[in-house]
Amino acid sequence: MTDRRTDPLLQDLDRRLVIGAGVMLAVASLAGLAGSVMCGIALIDASRRWYRRVDLAPHELANLKLRQAKAAMGAGAGAWSDAERSVYSPRSGRRR
Repeated sequence: MTDRRTDPLLQDLDRRLVIGAGVMLAVASLAGLAGSVMCGIALIDASRRWYRRVDLAPHELANLKLRQAKAAMGAGAGAWSDAERSVYSPRSGRRR
């Protein structure tokens, strides 16, 4: 019987390739983190500029947005029912 080893060994691993992959992952992680920070800063800056431009107190702004949402919901529901009535007739009115 020959003495062959079938289990993997660390010697089978190309260490330069593993180290290179680790370095690339570290660089990519840092670049991703820097991009995320820059995006967050841009969003915070944009929201600050928008809030200064609005010139309303926070509760007034919240009430305005709530009224706008209710108006949009009512308009959408009205358009939905108008379209349904104009295209489809109720079953009771259909001829057989």
